[in-house]
Amino acid sequence: MQKRNTHETISYNGAVNVIDAEDFPRSFPRHWHNHVEIAVMQEETERSAGAGIDVSMDASAGAGTGMSTDVSADTGMSVDGHAGAAENQPILRINQDVYRLSPGDILFIWPGEMHEIVENTSGRLTGLQFSVTLFNELPDFTPFFHFFRTFHQISCSEQPELARRIMNHIRRMLSVQEKRDTFSGVEAVICLYKMFMDFGIYIKNTVLAEASPGNGGAGKGSERVSAARTFEKISDACSYIIDNCERELTLESAAAHAGFSACYFSRIFKQFTNYNFVEYLTLQRIKRAQLLLADSEKSVTEISYQAGFRSISTFNRVFRQYRGCSPSEYRKYYLR
Repeated sequence: MQKRNTHETISYNGAVNVIDAEDFPRSFPRHWHNHVEIAVMQEETERSAGAGIDVSMDASAGAGTGMSTDVSADTGMSVDGHAGAAENQPILRINQDVYRLSPGDILFIWPGEMHEIVENTSGRLTGLQFSVTLFNELPDFTPFFHFFRTFHQISCSEQPELARRIMNHIRRMLSVQEKRDTFSGVEAVICLYKMFMDFGIYIKNTVLAEASPGNGGAGKGSERVSAARTFEKISDACSYIIDNCERELTLESAAAHAGFSACYFSRIFKQFTNYNFVEYLTLQRIKRAQLLLADSEKSVTEISYQAGFRSISTFNRVFRQYRGCSPSEYRKYYLR
């Protein structure tokens, strides 16, 4: 099936789209989109629960909490391997894998993944949709993107602690979106950030901690050790690019800083961050320009060069591409 013939364009009423259980399709053909989608199988009593729950995770959480740490392939459970499948369990397919959701389960569908709703007669399936740029533009999240994508189904029975924490954030998002208060959209995004913070802390304290050679990770498989070391190097490369984005950085110089060949760095950087090198460098230059536009009286031309651009025409074009307006319009309308 050709991807281009099954692409879905998603329109947003806010930063996070909510698909209520009543509106969740009973079936939907194979398609893909550039956004993150989360399907949640709620408990019967969960629809109105979740408001006001304190779901923050301590930075030391993860180790010793009983969380499952087996992510050697994919954390999803296929329909063939799901024990005790009950009637009315929603069935969804991602690429070639089929997932049957039990109450309390969460299914992540990542950008570009072909997926379909095979059957949904439960009446308890709820969905969330949001642009990956909501969290992927933040430097702290960027290196985790590769690890986030290894998770599909978070099983309430297999990974109860992780599922509970993620579900608490989702309940809160659903609650604030339903109330539609003045800052409900902002609060929903904050909940989303907290959810991925918990997710990232779980990965750091389990997957990456186990892969560390100092913790005996070398005996558990060179693939995990390699992933942990690569994660550290990519994180360092991201910091290097952010700190030096105004300079004439090249793929070769960033690769040398990370200790990789240019060819390998180009591939692995895209795999871990979802950006190629030029995209990520340009994004950091745009962010630097935004700060200068907000905090200085310098001309747009001066700012373009201080942000790393070598042409005012390129700066104007790229800024509009990323932010939907020119630098002058940004300064005039967004910062007055």
